[in-house]
Formats: sequence, C-alpha cells, structure tokens
Amino acid sequence: MKEIFKDIYVFTLKLPFPATPELNVYFLEGEEPAIIDTGLGDPWSMDVIASELGEIGRSLKDVSVIINTHEHVEHFGGNQKIKNASEAIVIASHKAAAIIENYHQHILSIKNNLPYSEFEPKIREMIDRYMDFNLLIDESKVERRVEENEIIRLEKFNLRVIESPGHANGHICLYDEDRKILFSGDHIIGTGTTFVGYGWRELGTLKIGEILDANNKIPDNISIYLESLERLQKYDLKYILPAHGPLIGEPYKKLKEDIERKLKREKIFLDILEKRKCVSLEDLTAESYNVDKSNYMLQGATLGYMQRLIKQGKVTAHIKDSKVLFEINTL
Repeated sequence: MKEIFKDIYVFTLKLPFPATPELNVYFLEGEEPAIIDTGLGDPWSMDVIASELGEIGRSLKDVSVIINTHEHVEHFGGNQKIKNASEAIVIASHKAAAIIENYHQHILSIKNNLPYSEFEPKIREMIDRYMDFNLLIDESKVERRVEENEIIRLEKFNLRVIESPGHANGHICLYDEDRKILFSGDHIIGTGTTFVGYGWRELGTLKIGEILDANNKIPDNISIYLESLERLQKYDLKYILPAHGPLIGEPYKKLKEDIERKLKREKIFLDILEKRKCVSLEDLTAESYNVDKSNYMLQGATLGYMQRLIKQGKVTAHIKDSKVLFEINTL
C-alpha cells in the first residue's frame, strides 16, 4: 500500500487478462474510508486487499463506501465479499448498477443469444470458458446510483461524477476538484488507450447488420468516447489516477494523445480501404493491427470504427455469405 497523495493510497491486484494484467485499487482514508474498484473477488485478491489494508492499520470491516467506476468484472467482483465483512455501501452509475446487481442474468443472456454456428470450434471453446468464468463473479446490491455532476461527499473528499461512456456504457470518472485529481477508471489508462468497440454479442451476423446500418440508432461508441475525452479537457487537472497502468502526471498531454491515437487508427483503416476495393472484417483487422485473422477482440474494435465511419458516410458495409465486407465511399 503506497500513499501517493495525502489520504490517497494505491495498491495493485494481479489479473488474468493479457491486455490489463494489473488493477489499481485506490483507498481513500477518513472517517468514511472508501475503496475505488474491488477486483475479481477471488480468494487471492481478497487476501491481498486485506493484507494491504492491514499495512495502514485498516481492515475490510473498516470500509464504508465502495465506488465502482464501471460494470466490468475486475472493477466490482470484490464488492460482496467486502460488504460481507463490513457495512459498506456500493456506489455506481445507473447503467453500471443494472448489470452489477444482475450480472449472472446478463451473462446468460449473452450466452443464449450468441450465434455459435458462426464461430470456429476453438473460438466457441474460448467463449464458453469466458462465460463460465464470469458466472463465478459475485453480484452485489448497489445502494446508491449516481449521475453526471452529482457529488459523492466523504469526510475528506468531494468527488464529482463525470459520466464517461465509450469503454463501458455505465462508466464514470471521479473528479476531486480540491486536489485537481481525476480517478479515470478504464476511460484513460496509464499506457496506451482503452478498448472501445463491440464484444461477443455483436460479432455474429445476427447483430452486426443492425450495428452497421447507417440509419440505426445504436450509439457510436468511438464518437461517444472521443467526446468524453474532449469534455475532460475543460477540468482543472494536475494528475490522472487510472485503473490500469502508472499515474499520469501530464493529463492534458495524455488526453490529447488518446484522441490522436484513436483518430490515427481510424486513418489506418481508411488508408487500407482506399487501396483495396472490398475488405472483410477479418482482413481489415489483421492488416491494421498486425494480428491473426481470428482475433475476435480486435475485430470488435474494428467494428466500432467502421460504425463511426458508416455514420459519417465515408464507408459502406455489406454482408455476403456470412462475411462482413467494407468498402470506401467515393465522392
């Protein structure tokens, strides 16, 4: 446990995810001790949390407030075990709370609607393992649902809620105006940029046609994410404390870099499409990211960019023989 600013402590939990191998857990000291994000809730992680709190004379029973930045498992999986040991309340956005409280139903709904026939056997096996793993995560009640500009008042902290969708629909950042610190969750990460796009549910043609319809009302996550980053530039910031990666000491530089990286990736897609008449989702992903064609996670990211470009009228999508094909629109 390290005190990085007065009354703000941080420690890390190991995660089984290659892209994000560690989670930063923040502990806010005071009469109402608060913890921001709680890990997966597995026995090893809970032992680490208890041990880290013990280093500063605290224990799980001392936690009064749990704040979840969003509805992904490593950010809320430890909620219930902390609640079992304390009288802590959980705070999250309305959208995140709906999933945190009903996570098993959410996962089963995804599983029941997946177009398994369109996935290769090894991908189906991977998805099954992923689903089974997620069903082990504890759900928890969310006592307080917060929204844009609401203040979470603790003894030593006033945290302004900033709704920041893109990576997750229910994502929030927390702004400490007195200290000029932003707890950014996964919206801004210490190294690289966060994942924005679509997951397993949308990567079959049963859903993909809806996403790539230029006239649909499905939110364009890339544009929403970029708008969220733009809005954060108006805040007086000295530091950003992310859920993954190192502390960010040049917040405006980082915000600018994250915006530029997403736009640069978009240009890479457009350059490929300009050179080739018609490109499949798999080929476009493989060429732009330099990965294997079976990388379904990055296909989800590609899909997010394509949705944005289709809505802008720059790209057209077709589905032929269960293949998603893209071509650039010429003037």
